[in-house]
Amino acid sequence: MVMLRSPWWVVIVVNMVGCGPTFVSPAPVEKRTTLEGNRTWFWQVKSSSLAFGDCSDAEDFRVGVEALPFSDNSFIIYKTDEKATTAVTQTCTALAVNTCSNSSSGIAFKVMGSELTSTRPATSEVLNVRDQLGMTRKSSCSLRQDEEWTFRDQGSTFQLEVKNTLSLVDEPAATPECELFEQSLSKRSPNGKGVRGCVITFTLQGELR
Repeated sequence: MVMLRSPWWVVIVVNMVGCGPTFVSPAPVEKRTTLEGNRTWFWQVKSSSLAFGDCSDAEDFRVGVEALPFSDNSFIIYKTDEKATTAVTQTCTALAVNTCSNSSSGIAFKVMGSELTSTRPATSEVLNVRDQLGMTRKSSCSLRQDEEWTFRDQGSTFQLEVKNTLSLVDEPAATPECELFEQSLSKRSPNGKGVRGCVITFTLQGELR
């Protein structure tokens, strides 16, 4: 039915080679409530999972949607500003601050205590429809995806949740094609659900290096 977009994975996670035992992050503090300013944080990814909430379980809807990939050398790295109100993702060649620079993605988190948040601009994909003669055309219905990131600094460990909320948008609003898409998907879904209200959550966990 649709091609769901993956999160900004490749532009925030650095896969480094030759990472020696250089510990450059601030010392881990359990239940950290504030972040230090002008510091670089290296987090190693240890696990990845995926959860569908209130979504269709039709095979063609979920095909290709998988947990975010990672390896032993996958890291999330960011640097706080002087007042620790924002944090910008970094590109590094080793676990050392002097090898880092702001990533080309320019992704920045808002920092509130020990929680970092970022919102990706919404995107829309026009859905195709097939007429009675088997011809495919662009419909008036689009799949909208809104993505929110929440990174929780837990002292020596972290949890990152990437929530991808889906919705259907008719343009112009008076057309019924989104409702037809929703009904069609719901009917062929074993759980009877469609797109509306669907939230896909990618979760990463790991530890401070």
